[in-house]
Amino acid sequence: MPHLTLEYTNNLPDYDAQAALRTLAQAMFESGLFGEADIKGRAHCLATYLVGTSDTATAFVHLQVALLSGRSAEQKQALGQHLLAALRTTLPPGHGAVQLTVDTRDMDRQSYAKAVLAAVS
Repeated sequence: MPHLTLEYTNNLPDYDAQAALRTLAQAMFESGLFGEADIKGRAHCLATYLVGTSDTATAFVHLQVALLSGRSAEQKQALGQHLLAALRTTLPPGHGAVQLTVDTRDMDRQSYAKAVLAAVS
């Protein structure tokens, strides 16, 4: 825990999602709220999207952060701002108009299940 889900539009052709995930995971770790091995990330490039009612020229990058419940509103707000700053650094040079967003959500701690399995040879 936590889970990072990064979505970005395909009109950012030089966007390096793998590098972005590393940057965001590092920012999560630096927050002091999570252990390094607990941070998980995935990225999805969106081929179908819309900004506003007709704009397909504006790009967007959205980060959803799912956290186990129990952190204060202040911790989540600070984390969101820290991740938004990190997200800015992941944009390729020369990009056009881009909207960046971060959504931090709680997951119910009582119903979350996790298992860590050793490698099987």
